[in-house]
Amino acid sequence: MYLALALACNLDVGLGDPDDDVPDAVRVHQTLAQVAAPAVDVLFVVDGTGSMGEEQAALESAAATFVGELSALEVDWQLGATSTDPEDGGVLYGSPWIVTPEADDPVAALQTALTVGSDHIPPSAGLDAATLALRDATGQNRGFRRDGAALHVVFVSDGEDQSGAVLGADPVGAFVDVLVGQAGEGGQPARASAVVGDAPAGCSGTTGDAGAGLRYLEVARRSGGAELSVCDADFGAVAARLGELAVAWPTRFLLQGVPVADSVQVTVDGARVTEFTVDYAAPAVEFGTAPAPEAAIVVSYLLAEEDA
Repeated sequence: MYLALALACNLDVGLGDPDDDVPDAVRVHQTLAQVAAPAVDVLFVVDGTGSMGEEQAALESAAATFVGELSALEVDWQLGATSTDPEDGGVLYGSPWIVTPEADDPVAALQTALTVGSDHIPPSAGLDAATLALRDATGQNRGFRRDGAALHVVFVSDGEDQSGAVLGADPVGAFVDVLVGQAGEGGQPARASAVVGDAPAGCSGTTGDAGAGLRYLEVARRSGGAELSVCDADFGAVAARLGELAVAWPTRFLLQGVPVADSVQVTVDGARVTEFTVDYAAPAVEFGTAPAPEAAIVVSYLLAEEDA
């Protein structure tokens, strides 16, 4: 088992120190690296019912600002959009359906993706629709969720969420669980932001009237996202705030073998560090503060007996 692990992972190995408590233990030296730029997948879930015409126009007008904010942060980003209509199955709009910096015209591509129409028949069920998009049972959203990328779901609506057909009796709690699952799979944060009617009674503005989006706001609060007003005509400020939240430098790094308890030693760019925790179940090391871009991380540990 150990020889296969060493050959497959190209790890440096050696016999444990004489003072180690585990007899005949093998010490592994695994070299990792911080990314040059954090990756984030942004999913817009846009209300497509009849009252959303003005809000959609304002959102589409801000596409250049969204792209500019993410590009200025030097984030490895990609964007997708779907409607709040579960009948759409969470399928991403646009062509290409995934907007990246490499697109011929990323701003125009995002504007097209955000044009979900305003002729959808209620219920408007953004939490259900986002879940379908992320589950991607049909495979039509292939490529949107990437390994090692953070997730940011942005709900844009002028009414309350009416989910339940997919998520059941507690759609807020169930969708928060979806985000937790996405974070666990990708090893990076997964959060949601709400650009909706204000609590507790909604709002009025230059883009029209909106009922309170209490469910969306609660999901944003629980996941650490932004709670913003859809009645605010300044979608540029919304884009700036969402851009800030999209930056998620990796702090968690997977290990190729299970370490012996308390045997892990870590250096970052050659300097010994002690501010980290070890998840022996994953296995992984996690830093309280993300290492610098492209930092060289060396994790040394005794290989647990079952892996040796």
